[in-house]
Amino acid sequence: MNTNDQEATDLRFVKELFHHFSMGYHLSIDDGELWAELTACEGRYRELFDSLGYSLCQGQSGVYYFEPDKERVTVNTVSKKFTLFMAVLYDFLADQGKDPVSAIIEDHFLVKDLPHLRVDQYRQIMEKVNIKNESDLINVLNRLQKYGFLELRDNYLIMFKKSVSRFTSLFAEFNEPLKSEYPVEEESDDA
Repeated sequence: MNTNDQEATDLRFVKELFHHFSMGYHLSIDDGELWAELTACEGRYRELFDSLGYSLCQGQSGVYYFEPDKERVTVNTVSKKFTLFMAVLYDFLADQGKDPVSAIIEDHFLVKDLPHLRVDQYRQIMEKVNIKNESDLINVLNRLQKYGFLELRDNYLIMFKKSVSRFTSLFAEFNEPLKSEYPVEEESDDA
């Protein structure tokens, strides 16, 4: 057995991590032992995955995933549904006066209370990606769970994982330029 083979066998979760990442999973601190093992041996895992032709990426908040091949990246229907689902929730929470980044990660949500199908403007947006009823919405939630973005309990209670920062940081980036470009004017008492 050569040194590389020995090092790979010393890594406890090679199979599990490779399987998760190759399926598009986003690993975060919420994933407990797998995340702890990866962060403890990150350099060795990174070398191993690189030798197999995969690029392990660490995003914000310690979220790990395989960086997709830039030449083969396409925005598919599932990605559009994920992005729209998260954008609607982000927008709704911001309209409620909440910090959407904190609320998404810290709060829990019930499917029946989501604005996606209850608020007319959001329902129209969701219908454009063929999400027309609660079962369609639950299908999206199940897929988001499969990729490590949330935990869905009993098909109705949603708890987002830290990995959802892949979406929230993107939305926050777009929001900041808008704030600086269109500053809110303070009302004066000198009327």
